[in-house]
Formats: sequence, C-alpha cells, structure tokens
Amino acid sequence: MDWGSLPLELLQAIFEQLHFKDQLSCALVCRAWNQAIFECPSLANRVVFSFDAAHTEQLRSIIPMSERNYRQLAIGLSVPWNQDIEKCLGEAIQQWNIRFVSLVGEPDKVRDCLDSNMPFFSSLTELNLEFTLTRAWPAIDIRELELSQLKKMHYLQVYTGATQTNTLFRFVLPKVEEVSLVLDSLANEEAMYWEDPLIELSGCDRLRSLEVDLNGTMWEDFFAIHKPYMERLVIRRAIDEYQNRNWNHEFSKMPNLRHVEFTFANNDMLTCLNRNCKKIERLLINGFCLDDGTFVSSMQFPILRNLHMDGWSNGSLFSNELSLTLDNLEDLTWKYVELTPAQGIFTLIAPNVKRLTLRGCEYARFELDIGSRLVSLDMDYYGVQIVAPNFLNRLDHLRHLTLHISGRSALLASKMCHLRHVKRLEVVCSTESYGYDCNDLFESICHNLVELEEFVLRNEHENMLKLDYRHYTKLANLTQLKVLTLQYVTLQNVTGGTELKHVPHLNVGGCSTSGDCAVRPSLMEVES
Repeated sequence: MDWGSLPLELLQAIFEQLHFKDQLSCALVCRAWNQAIFECPSLANRVVFSFDAAHTEQLRSIIPMSERNYRQLAIGLSVPWNQDIEKCLGEAIQQWNIRFVSLVGEPDKVRDCLDSNMPFFSSLTELNLEFTLTRAWPAIDIRELELSQLKKMHYLQVYTGATQTNTLFRFVLPKVEEVSLVLDSLANEEAMYWEDPLIELSGCDRLRSLEVDLNGTMWEDFFAIHKPYMERLVIRRAIDEYQNRNWNHEFSKMPNLRHVEFTFANNDMLTCLNRNCKKIERLLINGFCLDDGTFVSSMQFPILRNLHMDGWSNGSLFSNELSLTLDNLEDLTWKYVELTPAQGIFTLIAPNVKRLTLRGCEYARFELDIGSRLVSLDMDYYGVQIVAPNFLNRLDHLRHLTLHISGRSALLASKMCHLRHVKRLEVVCSTESYGYDCNDLFESICHNLVELEEFVLRNEHENMLKLDYRHYTKLANLTQLKVLTLQYVTLQNVTGGTELKHVPHLNVGGCSTSGDCAVRPSLMEVES
C-alpha cells in the first residue's frame, strides 16, 4: 500500500492519535505526510505535553526539532510541579509564540504551574482550564490571579468527591469576551447539584458570551453588575433553587441579549426574559414547565428569528391564548411539546419560516400555519395527523425534506405530488416489531419528485424494511439523481438488473436481496 496516497482526511485522523515527537518524525517521511500534519488546523498549531516522570526530559529534547511557530499548547500535569517541568515549559514558551493553552490537572499542580509562569499566562488570549479532583486532595488557600489579555476562557470541573469545597482561584479578567464554565460531577448524586465552581470571576466588563451551570452562590456578585455587552447566555443546568430566584433583576442587567438557551426553564424565567430583553433573535429551550397560561404573552419577542422548543425530558405547556403569531420567525424547532389536556387546540402561526423541525407532537391538538417560504422540513408522519389545513399542499419552495415514517405512513404517498421541487429527500424508517414495506411511498417519490438530486432511504433498526424490486426499478425515472443511499433495506423479488448510469454516488450498507438476484454492480453490490 502506498501510504502517501491515502486521502488527506484519513491521514490527519491517524496523525491526531500520535504524540508530538512522532508527528514531527512522520512529517519528515514525505511531502504528503508533511502536508497532512502541518496543514491540518488541529495539528499544525498545537503541541501536546503530558508531563510525567518518564517523559519530561524527552519532551525537552524534541522542542528544538521544529522551527514552526506553534500558537497552541496542551499541558497535562500528572506529577507535582518540579524544576524539570518548569525548564521544559520555559523553553517551549521562549521558542514559540503561544497564545492558547489547555491546562489539565489537580488544583495544587495547576496552582504551581500558574504561579511559576504568571507573565506567560497573563499574555494568553485563550485558556482552557480543567480541574480533576478526587476524594482526597489537599486544602489550598484562595489565589487571586489577573489574566490581563485573556479573551476566551473555558473551565471544566471534574469532581468525584462528596465534600463541599471552598473557592480556590479568583480570576480577574478585564478583557474577557467569552466564558464557558462546566461542572461535571461524574454522576455522583451527592455532588450533582450543589457544588460551587472552585473559581470566581471578576472584572468581566466586556463579556459578550457566557455558558454556565448555575449550581451555587458564586453568581450573586457576578450577575449583580450591569453587563451591557452580553449578547449570548447559555444556562445548561440550573437547580430548582436557582430557577426560583429574581430573574427580573438578573435580566435587567443584560438588556442586549440576542441569543439565549435554557435547559429546564420555568414560567418566571421566560416572562422576565421577555420583559427585559427585547433584542432576542434566537431562543432555545430544552426541557420546560410553562403551565401558568402566560406562554403566548411571554413569547412576544419583536425580532425573534430562531425558536427551538425541545421538551424531550419535560415539555409541558399551557396557554390561556390558543394561538401564537411569530411574524419574523425563520427557523423553528418544535419537538415533544406536551399540551395540557385543558388547553384544546393550539395554533402556531409563522408566515415567514424557512426551516422547520416538527417531531413528537400531539398533532390532533397542535396546528401549524406557515406561509409558502419553507425551504427545509424535518418531520415525522406516523398516521393521520392534523398539522394545518393542506399543510403539504403549498410548499412550493421546499428543497430539503426529511421524513420519519412507520408502516402507517402510506397516506403520505398521495401527498408527494405537491413536493415536485424537492432536491434532497431523506426517509427514516422507525421501529416496528413485524417490519413493513414502503412500496407505495417509494413509487410515489420516484414518480413525483422528478427534480430529486439526493435520495436517502434509511432503516434505523434491525427490523425488516421491505422494498419490492418492481417498485425499486422506478428509480430510473429520477434522471437528475446524483446521490443514492440505501441502508438496511431488503430488496424483494429481484428478477433482473437496473442500471443507473446517471448516479455517480451509490452507497448501500446492510442491505440484502431475495429472489433471482441479477442486480448489476453499477447499481449496487449486495449478497442474498
């Protein structure tokens, strides 16, 4: 095998698994390997140092091997900070123009690394900081550190203990614009929802983007300060006590928010957001309990363009008003939203929506009224459903369609005549223990979607999805088809061959045939 002729993407995937020294050695083998290593963004500017007792001296020996000006450095500390590590890091700092560091280790090791190299860390523009704590770790006095040039900070706290801890670091970040703080308790129920981050942040006057788990008290002072530059707020997880705080006061400090994402939201959070933040363009809510009847009035954001409602874990909704109109909405995701029994039929009106995802809804009581501008649609259709009057009959601009179907979706066959301009179609078949066929729908697709360029028929599960060969031959009608993908489909009653010379890309995985198989290789290669 000519290893130099492997695709660039494959070579990069291989080299990403190697240590830095081995990457440098591989770069000397041939031009193709050198290109793969030093033109891949994830490799070209990044060095990974894992400091331990066996490799520190080896790392020092390879630093002069490359004359490239690396800007990213990943540091893993598995041993206490010592003179050898300090010399090694010092030589790397002196040789390369490093601006982005990922620092991983237990708090005492990280503290020593920061203390020994503060001028260097103060010059960074981006820092990933990860604390790994075990059940036994030494007490550390709080340290205040100023990172004067930092613009991006990501913090990950991995904790397996059950004892609440004190704050270890107070970071002063006068120029920071983006902050992400994640608390991971490794499924330890004792520590899941109460522990504070082991850091505090201050001086974040220019903050524009914040991603955070709100699990403690450190945010009292942080949110109390007016944040006029804040445009993006992602609350990934908030304990019940935090959900019930004074959100009106919190959001009044962030009037210029444009992108907001909640995981587990309640009525008060949504109402206060609407009252104080009139510039919201994108709102994502994953898990919610909106049951006080104010949903419609709380959703009156004047320039809202993207709405994502996913109630997979908890998505109860009640509204005293039975219709909601969002004139500026362009992108809508409405998944697993449970309407309370007393509500009746709820109608969502979005005349300018272009991209729509509609999954797991109570279609008998939910109606969607949209205009004719829809370009992309992802929906399920498992039987007789009331989406809106003639919903599929007026989608003149639809180009991308994803359908999640079952054996009861045969009624969709008669709807395909309204979708003649679709360019890309993906049909995803759901679980049914007895299996089913999709013959009528498949034939209707081949007869009506004459402009189709990409067609994917995918069976998600092991149960048999049957397609009769007579219907399969109708693919010849799709003269503009360029990509055909079939996955885990059983082609039945095969009696001949059907060439699709106009289809340059064929992808068949997990398929099988039954009958007198004579399907030519230009179509697909499967075993009976």
